[in-house]
Amino acid sequence: MRKSLIAILALILVSCGSVSPEDREKYLPESNGKHGDILLLIEDNLYNSDIGQLIDSNINIHPEGVYLRPEPMFSYFHKRPSELNHMNQLNRNILKVTIEADSNFKETQFRILPNYFAKHQLFILIKDNDEDRLYDFLSNNWDKVANEFNDHELNEYMRYYRSDPNDVVREMAEKNFGIDIILPSESKLRSDKKEFAWVMRERSHRLTGNDATNAQGGVFWIQQGILFWTEKYDSAAQMNIENLLQKRDTVLKYNVEGKVPGSYMATEYDPYYAPKGRKFNHKGSKAVEIRGLWKHAGHRGAFGGGPFVQYTILNEKTNEMVTVCGYIYGPKFDKREYIREVDAMLQSIEVL
Repeated sequence: MRKSLIAILALILVSCGSVSPEDREKYLPESNGKHGDILLLIEDNLYNSDIGQLIDSNINIHPEGVYLRPEPMFSYFHKRPSELNHMNQLNRNILKVTIEADSNFKETQFRILPNYFAKHQLFILIKDNDEDRLYDFLSNNWDKVANEFNDHELNEYMRYYRSDPNDVVREMAEKNFGIDIILPSESKLRSDKKEFAWVMRERSHRLTGNDATNAQGGVFWIQQGILFWTEKYDSAAQMNIENLLQKRDTVLKYNVEGKVPGSYMATEYDPYYAPKGRKFNHKGSKAVEIRGLWKHAGHRGAFGGGPFVQYTILNEKTNEMVTVCGYIYGPKFDKREYIREVDAMLQSIEVL
């Protein structure tokens, strides 16, 4: 109750202009809500129109990567703008779509408003006086909206990791692989070899039930792993996706054992779940990203698997290719936010 009163008072001070713009952020309360959730502010008549259907279908587009079952890029809940109050306006992500019939806009207005009601909040406002033009804008520019919210979530994860990093892993990554990477402090270094390292992060979460996985309620473990390996760079062909996957399978077979004797981590190549890769520039360095599913191989009794995201980055100073692979094991849970956490860890990489 005390925190609620403080938040309300802070919002009143800010909204009344009682503080300078420089001090405004000091008085803002912290944003809250689940990662990946968006509060959608839109009138019922607009929400029940083609515009609302378009927003719903876009928010429910599957995120990038290979998933065992479909998951939406974001989750959202809808409220009328008049239902915005001192509590729900603290949500970390807010999207407001509105028609202002009395205005005379020449084009759809798109505004990105960070820290609008709360610290570390992203508020996006899209408005027009013409419904057809608003619909066209949302049709043609939704990627921009989605990227803003996704980048905001990634930055929030990275901000959390930087507030309490794992210095042991950080020193290992710098010494053995020539990179800086920010991993959460609860990560544990499981294996540390000259050209391979395995970091594991395990957490328990309470689950009330999950219809998508048919999981009953209870407390279950989620495992995130980060794997590191390196090799000398001799030719551009090594950065081809096929060659990187072949190298990946060799490294996993001999370094990532399963619980069943003789089993090991492998890559799923079923056509429906086949890994997907792209070449990109990572902070000035040539890089390849691969997303796919891992599984256990080597023994009939071995089972389990999940998604992975892998970066291979060329360090031109040392003439080495450094690969960092993050994977998830949490069969009872949706994977979207755990993958987004891994994305944040990989994006924190700096080549030294």
